[in-house]
Amino acid sequence: MSVVRFEAAEPIWTTAEQGEINSSVVFTAPFEWDGASPLSLRLAGCSVFKVFVNGAFAAYGPARGPHGWFRMDEWDLSRVARKGGNRLAVLGVAYNTTTYYVVEHEPFLQAEVLAGGAVVRATGDGRWDAHPTERVRKTRRYSIQRAQTEVYEVPGPLRWEGWKRDGFAGGTLPVVRTPAVKLLERGAPYPAFGMDRTYRPTAVLSVAPRTVEADDAKYLWDETASILGRTYPVAELARDPAAEWMKLSIAPAAPFGGGAAKVDATRGVRFEGAIDDTGFLRLKVAVARPGRLLVGFDEILVDGRLDFLKRFGCNNVVEWDVEEPGEYEFETFEPYTFKFAEVFMPEGEATVEALELRTYRNPDATRPCALEDPADRKIFEAARETFAQNAVDVFTDCPSRERAGWLCDSYFTGPAESFFTGRNEIERTFLRNFALAEAFPHLPEGMLPMCYPADHANGNYIPNWAMWFVLELANYFDRTGDRGTVDLLRPRVEALLAFFERYRNADGALEDLPAWVFVEWSHANDPKLVKDGVNWPTNMTYSDVLAKAARLYGRPELAERSEKLKALVRERSYDGAWFRDNAKQPDVTETCQYYAFFHGVATPATHPELWRKLTDEFGPERKGRGLHEDIWPSNAFIGNLLRLAVLKREGLGEQVSREIRGYYLKMAETTGTLWEHDRPEASCNHGFASYVAVLLAGNP
Repeated sequence: MSVVRFEAAEPIWTTAEQGEINSSVVFTAPFEWDGASPLSLRLAGCSVFKVFVNGAFAAYGPARGPHGWFRMDEWDLSRVARKGGNRLAVLGVAYNTTTYYVVEHEPFLQAEVLAGGAVVRATGDGRWDAHPTERVRKTRRYSIQRAQTEVYEVPGPLRWEGWKRDGFAGGTLPVVRTPAVKLLERGAPYPAFGMDRTYRPTAVLSVAPRTVEADDAKYLWDETASILGRTYPVAELARDPAAEWMKLSIAPAAPFGGGAAKVDATRGVRFEGAIDDTGFLRLKVAVARPGRLLVGFDEILVDGRLDFLKRFGCNNVVEWDVEEPGEYEFETFEPYTFKFAEVFMPEGEATVEALELRTYRNPDATRPCALEDPADRKIFEAARETFAQNAVDVFTDCPSRERAGWLCDSYFTGPAESFFTGRNEIERTFLRNFALAEAFPHLPEGMLPMCYPADHANGNYIPNWAMWFVLELANYFDRTGDRGTVDLLRPRVEALLAFFERYRNADGALEDLPAWVFVEWSHANDPKLVKDGVNWPTNMTYSDVLAKAARLYGRPELAERSEKLKALVRERSYDGAWFRDNAKQPDVTETCQYYAFFHGVATPATHPELWRKLTDEFGPERKGRGLHEDIWPSNAFIGNLLRLAVLKREGLGEQVSREIRGYYLKMAETTGTLWEHDRPEASCNHGFASYVAVLLAGNP
């Protein structure tokens, strides 16, 4: 690991609003620059920060680290600074709650500006002012996995975020030094911040009150019963735009015919981008009558309308409460993901001059597409977009609902990183986070968190995902030869194997695993299959884990146990025609068959008739052909992908390409990204699916 340090900076924060959820504070300081020497900002902190120099956007971060460690970013400021006096503004939000997005910790900022290698400003030097921002603190969570939604009180065009350029004229919040923390290098490429200006007005919307149905409220997270961390009860919320959105009927009234995109209480405007993109939503608006400006967004339309609350379970609404008329530029603090956005004003009137996105993505996904088929090229580019938006500082499942570093997803995103960038920089950092963590709070001894860096205050975990961690580590080692990371993680792997020992039955199979046993998003995850006794896909995975651990750490006894378990699975799960999912249940899922072949329990040589049926009679066209209707179908995550990986492994490249078109072309054409499910009912931008490009054009 690469430990780093600051030359002079000390960690600081304000004592105001100590421990408050969703506390937004801006720290400002002046600095001088000669206009020629190298100029940089080193920054570490908790939770998240956005940096401005003289009012211009400069940075967003830092990269996320494991429990007990914080990563230090170092940003070039020369492109936004000027010769002479400059104003640095560091806007921080301390979420002070448990999420799957960032590790919970007391807030702090540690930063220093270096000009020509010399420190010219550092936190702790007494020259920093701290002030609250215009962000409203008591709002509803954006999702159960992330923290609060964004709502702002906008005082007027001259005062709106004037601190970015000029600092503050009044007094400052009390600033104190906070306890020192351990620091790591960023460990990931610095993101690319572009500008997606493809969003265009496409429809005029009618806005009217509607009758709220009895079950509508269930689609808003109950703030009094969050399963993760502290949040504000509904009765205490100062603003709740998602609840307000639910009470309205917002529907297309006519195509947008050009001219001014005017919005008010009865008229809205829908914008549509070229693809489902990720970044910071930006608005340029001329407010004629002050009031509340709401923007809702999502990746896809449902029956021609935005329906993000029911479709996705995310409160995809941002509000700016404008007190005075005038020209404004707004930008969200956090990145979001959307192809469609709708704007209206429950109170007031404005003209939307532009809606765009400051993009936030991995800059190194530059491998050119060498495929000739237009459909293949479209899927390839959708895979590239999906990867770039889900591989910034860690591998994320999706850049929207969670932004969380989920295991199993990462097993597939790792090879995609190698394929698109030629390196495995992020995967190395991602894996090492598990080794460096001081502890995994709330989890049983030996178990790994299902997503990380994150907190799991409810004690939940996926034992299967910990298995996929070992499989990913072996896969990573095969691609990189990085013995150091493998050895660093040996204590974690050994502890995990010890955890599973407690659940081995007399036959050597895992039985009655606790917590969230997960195979895939399909009937294969029916509780009676995964939780009642012995689940065979889980044991197929475990047999592979034993074999991989044996190879990584020179433990032949684990290899012997792996072979015995595979033989047991073949004896008990295979009924002569199919592998069954559960020792007690008659159900047969398509996914179980792919687990068997993927993990080496079955091969085309050992089970030729089953292999023939799978290759000839299954795939994206099976349902249309009416074949094997008694076999429960797979979903995109992960059964379909396992199928494609096995076909590719067996040399059926042309069939893989054909089936990828069947599974993924519609996704690529619809959103320009690849989805979590085979239908647009969840994330339409899921990192694991970028592996499709490897199957299309590379070697898995």
